[in-house]
Amino acid sequence: MSHTFSLEAIVLKRHNFAEADRFITVYSRQQGKVSALAKGVRKLTSRKRAALEPGNHVKLMLAKGHTTPIVTEAVIINSFAPAKGNLSRITQTYQLLEIIDHLTVEDESHPQVFYLLKNSLSALEQGGSKKTMLLENIRLILKELGFTHDKQFSETSLKDYIESLAEKKLRTKEYFTTDLSLG
Repeated sequence: MSHTFSLEAIVLKRHNFAEADRFITVYSRQQGKVSALAKGVRKLTSRKRAALEPGNHVKLMLAKGHTTPIVTEAVIINSFAPAKGNLSRITQTYQLLEIIDHLTVEDESHPQVFYLLKNSLSALEQGGSKKTMLLENIRLILKELGFTHDKQFSETSLKDYIESLAEKKLRTKEYFTTDLSLG
């Protein structure tokens, strides 16, 4: 059994740990949601630092730790930089990441959810309104996770439904009820 493994994943969130470390949560096609420890990543000289930002599509090399995997290498596949340069698009990006984080569990693979997330982030790089596409992709993600069967939601009821499933409020700025036709 190998002590190292690689994942192609999208970084969902991160939080600081100790003086120079950071816990990250990623969503991969192979394993679903995975939490890992990135040691020394908060140091200014860390080569992994930029790769482990939320919303980045990355290739990770991980070593099996006692309780949690440890990130040994991280390479950016796509940072989705054009989407991160626009306030409404970054809001939509973080909303998607939060929804995936709240509605999935560790080590449960849903390859279609990974592809829907990756395609949504890719679409946010393009110009024009993406609100309808994002709402449809969120509905498809819910269906893939087994939460709904082709149920049609209004923008507000979709947000309320997700919050009831997660049993907590979504913390990112609401984009379901704002006019994003300018973005």
